[in-house]
Amino acid sequence: MAYVLKNGEEQVEFLEEENLIKVTLPIRMNQRGGKTTIETPAGAIDPPEMKQIQIALIQGHRWLKMLTRQKFSSIKQLAEKEKVDKARVSKCIRLTCLAPDIQEDILCYQGKWQLSMKDCMKPFPMLWSEQREHFKVISPQTDIINPVSQS
Repeated sequence: MAYVLKNGEEQVEFLEEENLIKVTLPIRMNQRGGKTTIETPAGAIDPPEMKQIQIALIQGHRWLKMLTRQKFSSIKQLAEKEKVDKARVSKCIRLTCLAPDIQEDILCYQGKWQLSMKDCMKPFPMLWSEQREHFKVISPQTDIINPVSQS
């Protein structure tokens, strides 16, 4: 059940007994003419615009899920339904094979992996350790840390 508070500060709590995460956000709900809108506090910033590689990675996960749930029997059928080229579908699905830390950095705007769509559309190794080495050569200006060696 959600409770709307008029005032509050941004908080995140973990409730161990219920095994829940409680998130408190300072918002105001306005109702005008039967339409309810949510206002954020002054000074709130808009999220940065998504990069092409982020969109492609998200599409790849979505399309892979559709194929594994057998909504479509082939990439060709999926591409026709989505009105995109089947090569685009294949390449976006291949992005889901990137190492988890690389995917996280791409999606969370972290700067360890300065990769572009052009870099990721070319063939890359499937082993995560080899991917890190492969992309280290492509984007040498970044400080890449191997998460496996951090313990």
